[in-house]
Amino acid sequence: MAEDDLAIWARDYPAARAPKPAGTFELAFCMAGAVSAGAYTAGVLDVVFEALDAFEAERAGRARSGQAPLHRVQVPVFGGASAGGMCAAIAAIFADRAFAPVRAGASAETRAANPLWRAWVQDIDIAPMLGTRDVRPGLPIESLLDCTILEEIVDRLLDQAQTMQTARRPWLASPLRAVLTLSNLRGVPYALGFEGGQSFRHWMSQHADHVRYAIPLDPATEAAAEDAPKVGEALLDRAVAARGSEARQDFMAVALGTGGFPVALAPRVLRRPVADYRYRAGLTPTGPFREDAVLDPRPAWADAVMPAWRPLPAPERYAALCVDGGAMNNEPLDLVRRVLVGHGASTPKPSEVATRAILLIDPFVNPGKPGPEAPSGLIGSIMPLFNALVSNARFKPEDLAAAADPRIGSRFLIAPSRGADWEAEGAIAAGHLGGFMGFFAEAYRVHDFLLGRRNAQRFLRQVLVLPETNPLFGGDRWPEDDRRRWGVTREGVPGRHLPVVPLCGALDTVDEALPKWPVATDYPAARIAALVEQRAGVAVPALAEAAIAMMLSRRGFWPGLGRFGVRTLEKLLRPRLVEGVVERVSAEAAKLAAAPQGHRRVG
Repeated sequence: MAEDDLAIWARDYPAARAPKPAGTFELAFCMAGAVSAGAYTAGVLDVVFEALDAFEAERAGRARSGQAPLHRVQVPVFGGASAGGMCAAIAAIFADRAFAPVRAGASAETRAANPLWRAWVQDIDIAPMLGTRDVRPGLPIESLLDCTILEEIVDRLLDQAQTMQTARRPWLASPLRAVLTLSNLRGVPYALGFEGGQSFRHWMSQHADHVRYAIPLDPATEAAAEDAPKVGEALLDRAVAARGSEARQDFMAVALGTGGFPVALAPRVLRRPVADYRYRAGLTPTGPFREDAVLDPRPAWADAVMPAWRPLPAPERYAALCVDGGAMNNEPLDLVRRVLVGHGASTPKPSEVATRAILLIDPFVNPGKPGPEAPSGLIGSIMPLFNALVSNARFKPEDLAAAADPRIGSRFLIAPSRGADWEAEGAIAAGHLGGFMGFFAEAYRVHDFLLGRRNAQRFLRQVLVLPETNPLFGGDRWPEDDRRRWGVTREGVPGRHLPVVPLCGALDTVDEALPKWPVATDYPAARIAALVEQRAGVAVPALAEAAIAMMLSRRGFWPGLGRFGVRTLEKLLRPRLVEGVVERVSAEAAKLAAAPQGHRRVG
């Protein structure tokens, strides 16, 4: 890139994004990490697509008959981390493709044709993840679980998208944006210089990474025109259709890398132009890219916010090993907000005047177990330290407080609920076993998907609402008959409220049923025991060899004796390890099935 590309970054990323015309509400989606609870997030998205399609059909019918038009909703971005990032990737791929929603009792054909259901309920399962297809002669395995099935799912979804019809979706923006977080193990280096003539620099490295996509949609969607692809964005177009293409491999690395749970799931190699990072560090609310920034002559800060690549010159193609994006940014509200309103400072807007909102879908909002309060031995603080670093990176009190405040109309939160005293991770099957439980039985994933649909329907009807005095409903857009039809009251908030996404069609007339809670027979105990033993046969020796490589790789009698001891101990302990894993999973399955109806919490 040329030296004057500073002006291009300033043009492409204004501090404040221009608002849409009156009568248009922008709704952005941010999806938190979820592990197997991605099935719940997928169920929420299934209703979102159905509801917005039905609302747009309602608006089109009104236009033909000369009725009041109501308002418009526009979705410019889907963002997420970990399983939420995978859901954002699926939404990006299928945003302009037509697929029917999966309601309770839907046919097998309907379920298989729905990419959200197929990815998170039908195709994913613990059986192939406890397989051995990732074992290759002479090469180490990369994770405790076999991730071959994950690669096949993404491949099948990309193939499926090419065969589907285009959907008319004026509620989308084109190019649509998708933002996926990654934990970059290599890091992007920066160096802070000091005044006073000294040559010393303070070196630092950024590891919380992300990829921001621009997705041009099929013109037949009639999507609203949005800014052209920007510098620093990755273009996600039909080039991903070709199996084996570089575009497909790069996208798959990001889509799988954002969910690459450390150790359990395989890391991925991120490859992208080094120029994508050029001035990205300056795009912060307190950064130098202000509306009044002087760029000519070139300011001194321009070099300061650029990565300090070593060695120089920087490579044209940056590569880094990446794992779970949720480890460093599990609720990327900041990145989604940057797409929605710009990178400058912004404050949550009162519901009376809000014209934009971020909807956070988060299956895990209950408090986790507290850390230790007393010493627990020589290495007792290692895991608590790791957990504390991850939890602190996720701590965003200003965003969560805004989402929970009914007076704020620009932040909303949806989380699992089966009613009073049965909420958040306690309300979903995936809430057990650290979020992995949903992989162990399709019945668990079916429950969580359908609960996501039920919660989303109720959320759109009763929570994602604004006071009827909001200008969105002004003019001649909302006559009194429609206000009576869709109007609701909110507890503790005076006045009538109207929905941002009015429910139309089947969602308006048929309530999603509360799905049946899984029972003990849904858990295939015998099959799981055999699969765990199979996987342990390759994973445990691999762990032993990794330990040997780290500590006992030298030649000599004592290192040789150590290697012999580790391998012997591994063979002796493997049956007990298998037994312990099976007992733990079975115990969690039993606790799940024994949950008393109407009174249950986890955490």
